[in-house]
Order: sequence, then structure tokens, then C-alpha cells
Amino acid sequence: MTLLDLIIDFLLNPWFIISLIFWVIVLIFVFLLRNKKEAYTLFFPLLAMFKTKKLNNLIQRIAKKSPRFWRVFWNIGIFVSFGFTIYGFYFFFTNIVNLFFQPSIENAIIPLIPGVNIDIPIFMYLLLPLLFIMTTHEFAHGISANIDGVEIKSTGVLGAGLFFLVGFGAFVEVDERSLRSSKFKRNTRFRIAAAGTYVNAITAGVAFLLILSFPTLVSPFYVQTIQVYSVLTPQDGGFNYENLESEDVIIAIKHQNDSDSQFLNLDLSQDISLTSILSNSTRVKFALGENLTFSTYNPSSDSYSEKNVTVGPRYDIGIRYAYIPNGTGLIITYNYSSSTDTNIFITKVNGTDIDTSSGDTLELLLTDFNLKAINLTTSTGKDYILDVEILGGGFIGIQSNSYWMHKNDFAKFFTTNWPDFLIKELIWLFIISFSITLFNMMPLPIFDGDRFLKELIDWIFGEDYKSKKKKTDRLIYKGTDTECKLTEYRVENVEYVKILLKEDNKSNQNSEVLLGKDNYELVDSIGDGYKDTVSVKLPDTTKLKNNSVFEVSFEYLYDEKRKIKRIVLNAVRVVALGLILGNFVLSFSIFGFDLLGF
Repeated sequence: MTLLDLIIDFLLNPWFIISLIFWVIVLIFVFLLRNKKEAYTLFFPLLAMFKTKKLNNLIQRIAKKSPRFWRVFWNIGIFVSFGFTIYGFYFFFTNIVNLFFQPSIENAIIPLIPGVNIDIPIFMYLLLPLLFIMTTHEFAHGISANIDGVEIKSTGVLGAGLFFLVGFGAFVEVDERSLRSSKFKRNTRFRIAAAGTYVNAITAGVAFLLILSFPTLVSPFYVQTIQVYSVLTPQDGGFNYENLESEDVIIAIKHQNDSDSQFLNLDLSQDISLTSILSNSTRVKFALGENLTFSTYNPSSDSYSEKNVTVGPRYDIGIRYAYIPNGTGLIITYNYSSSTDTNIFITKVNGTDIDTSSGDTLELLLTDFNLKAINLTTSTGKDYILDVEILGGGFIGIQSNSYWMHKNDFAKFFTTNWPDFLIKELIWLFIISFSITLFNMMPLPIFDGDRFLKELIDWIFGEDYKSKKKKTDRLIYKGTDTECKLTEYRVENVEYVKILLKEDNKSNQNSEVLLGKDNYELVDSIGDGYKDTVSVKLPDTTKLKNNSVFEVSFEYLYDEKRKIKRIVLNAVRVVALGLILGNFVLSFSIFGFDLLGF
């Protein structure tokens, strides 16, 4: 394949086209919001994020409905979410041990990456569950923050698209700086950290219950039965080639001589299936060679009919075999009576030359109701006699799939595909929500579990602010805000404040302006009783350029236990990261990347 062919294949790949459409839409929004640059953040070609405050009021109204209920609700979430942190370590540890010593495809863990191991049809099923999970997750953070008075700065959506990768999400941006201060209690931070995962866990539980009860939920509209997709010819061992047709949906079955009131409706959710009827384990009884009457529906012609179906014997001949490519013989590959592999070439069955093109097959012989034995002859003239055993139940010679049969016109309008769509959505909703619950509570910097663990370690070790340290912060001026919010919360005094100015656009040299003490003030901007911000007072005639830098040197109270807490936190992070990466690497090295087969 030439380089040009590779480029053309790349450009015509559906995932690239979708990604291209995504970025075109993003650029349209950027153009519309060109006068509100604070409303979006663009990192082309990786990430686009759009902010709004329109959802803030909705979150506030929900939180104010019953603050006491929400506080109890989120308190329960603290214990549930931390339980998933413990379970996460147990799960990833035991799974990596199994991958080492007893590797099984069930233990494989891989990321789902659109365009790599998720194709477009499957990805389409993921869209609604992802939207629901991410929206409820972020709303949970927002509601839990709002009940304790933590400011929600903005809400919004984000998207990522690079070549074959397209993703999206929602977010709620709370005032993290204020939240981390002593203004808010530790329980508030616990509740906010756990809220999203807690709601994801509830979502997984509800989805699991809906999956278990799905046949009951749709029973007023649909019943699960079977649809014929292939009818075996006599040469393939079938008994009803001209009786049943492909696409026939089998609704009910009765003995041919019974009245219509004796029809037994198929319902796979109640274990009333064609298999159970042909096993003679239902009230519909028959003998081999007798006829059953099938009530059928054909979706293509939208017609109902009754068809008489012959029940033939199901034989066990005790061998496994395969025809050779030209169809003039077969090879016995396994003998069940002796449990041995074989390689015996057979050319005749009961004295007749095998020829699949003319219909002379072993399966044709199996349609004989009085078959007792089969004589197989090799190419060298050696004969093998197989004693034939009739298995329990009957055989009619069809291949079928499950089918959701409508019960009324309302269900018929939505077609048989609707229940299949719903159950797939519920299954993906469970898989994604449970996976996010498990991963998100692991203590890694990008997950909520990390925020939760920080608070837990702070609570265990406590705080000891008895010494002072010096620090210098540099803050970039964006054109309006002269409030220098420092990186420490308990600032005792400010040594100096400098403004670093660029001489011109062509020069990389900065000039310094040292401000007098009357040009700045150390204030408590959070309201927790500790000073944390330097408010710079510039004369009205002073014009600072964007991206000028405020340099602030200050002295602050230092937590003597910060170092040990950081060591413990990083140690737990390393263990968590090792377990997760170990599972990914082992799964990939043992089973490959395309484990789902999509």
C-alpha cells in the first residue's frame, strides 16, 4: 500500500470524518462567542470546553428543595464511595494475580477507545449512557457543594477530538480554592468528593435491577419468542423445508389434533421455548413423526398463519466429522465412544457415494425415522458400523434467533428493534457506570478518589501550624483582576510585591516595578479568618498590559505534618497506579488490544 493510499484511507475513515465534523461545530461556537472569550477554552486539536452559568440556578433550586435530605443522602455516599475505594484495591490486586497465574479472557481489562477497539455501531450505543452518567455525576458534585454554600463558578460541556478519537463530557466547576480552606468543614469536602461516584454506584445498581426485570417491564408490549432465519433441507437433516420459511416468527404451538384454545404461547422469559416444547417438558405432548401446529407471524408480509410441522428424531451417531472441500467425502475427526481424536476418510454411507452437490449426504440418512445403524466405508473399502441412538425430544430442522413479538399496535409502531435497543442501552449503562465508580474512587490525581484520600489523610494525621516559611508566587495579570490569590492560606505578612513588565513585544527582557506598601494590602478574601490574598491598588493612570506578572514574596504558617501526609498520599497513589497499569499491560500482552472483537 502506497503512502497516498494510506492518506486516502485515513481521510475517508468514518472516525476522522466524525472528528472533523466535531471540530467544525466547535469552531462555529467559537466564532459565535468571539466577544465572550471567558466562555470557552480551546486547546486545538485536543480539547474544547464551553462554560455557562445558566445551569447554576437549576442546581441551586434542586439543592434548596430539601437541604436536610440531601445532607443525609450525601453522608451515606461518603461510606458507599469509600467502600468502592477498598473494593477497587481488592479487585485490581486479585485480578492482576489471576492474570499472572490463571489468565482468562474474563479478567482482561482494557480502555474503550473509539476507533481502536470500539466501532461506530457500538459507539452509538454508548452515547446516551455516557451523557446520562456524566451529567448526573457532575450534577451530584454541584448539588452536594450547593447545600453547604460552596460557590459554583460555572457549569458546561467539554469535548475532545483528535483524528479517530472523539469524546465529550459535562462538568461543574466549584470554587476549589475556597473549598480547600478552613472556611468549610471536612465533611463538606468528603461529601463533594464522594457525591459523583455515589450517584454512579446508584446508577449501576438501578441499571442492574432493570436488566434483571427487563422482560417484566416490557411484558405489556412485547413477548420474547424466536424467529426462523434458516430452514434445513432434507440433505442437511431437516424435516420441514417446505413447511416453515425464513423470517417466520413462532408465536404459539399446539398438537395438530388439539383445539386452538390449546395453543401454548412461547415466552423465553418464562422458559417456554421451542427447545422446552420439543423436549416434551410442557403440556404440549407429541410422539416422533406426529405434527405440531405452529402459529406464526411474518414481519415482511405482516401476515399471520398456522403451519403444520413434522417432529423428527434427534439422533446421536457418536462421531464428529467434516466434509472435504469438494464434498465427495468426509473426515471423522473425533470418536465420542472412545474419546479419541481420529482422521478417518469416509467416501460412502450405507453403500451410497457421498456427494454433497447431488444431495447424497450423511444428514439425509438421519431423516429416516427407522434408522438403527449407519455403515461408513473408507476409501480403502474398510467398513465402520455406527449404532444410532435416539436422544430425548424431537427435531424439526431450523435455526433461529430470539425475537421481540409485539402485543399491540403501539409496540408494533416501535418495531421489534426497540426492546433490543433498550436492553443494550441498559447493559452499557451498567457497565460504564460500574466501571467509572470503580476507577473514579481509586486515589489518582485525575480521580475523585484522590481528593477523598487527601481529606482522609488530613483527618488521620491532623494539622500542626507552629512554624513559618517564606515563599514567592508569580501570578499573571489578565487585564482586570488585581487580586493576587496566593497558593497558601495562612499568610502572616508580605515582604514585597513586584510587577514584571515587558519592554515591548519584540523583547524578552522584563523591567521590574517594586510597589510600595501603600499600593497593596493583605486581605482575607475567603472569609475563614486567615489572610490569603494580596489586593494591589494601582493608580487610575497605570495601564498594565495583559500577561504582566505580579511577583509576591510572603511569609506563611506551615503545617509541620504536610511532608509525612504527602509521602503517604504519594505512596498510595503509586500502589494504585501500579495495580491499574499492571492490569492494562498484562491484559494487552496476553490477549491483545481488540478483546471485544468489535
